[in-house]
Amino acid sequence: MKQLSPSLEDYLEAAYTLTLKDGFSRAIEISRLLKVSKPSVNSAVKALAARGLLEHERYGYIRLSPAGRKAGAEIAGRHLLLKDFFVSVLAMEETRAEQDACRAEHTLSPEALERVGALTVFLKSPPRRKILRAARASVSRAGAR
Repeated sequence: MKQLSPSLEDYLEAAYTLTLKDGFSRAIEISRLLKVSKPSVNSAVKALAARGLLEHERYGYIRLSPAGRKAGAEIAGRHLLLKDFFVSVLAMEETRAEQDACRAEHTLSPEALERVGALTVFLKSPPRRKILRAARASVSRAGAR
């Protein structure tokens, strides 16, 4: 599969997220979720359909192909991994962590993502939670100054 632009990855991730509930999504739902115009969604849907990642009925449902489900799950997984790292390890505010995860998920290498995930698991393990809490407290105190 040809590499997707960050923008197309966002559209595919949105379609994936919305299809988890009902097995399909609609352009208007993607438009609302991403806060973009419906014509922008239609353009992205055509590009993703041309790559075989989804199927779209004219004025109807959007369904992911098996390749689209796989790619969407990978993108969503990167996003969740980074957001968890930002919130649970770096003690970032949830909204800011969401925004930063959305940007970083497109640029970090698979190796960097793997290491961020391993570090998150390591720091959240029971023997290290105390260290993590102390580090968060230190960051909070430094930010309060």
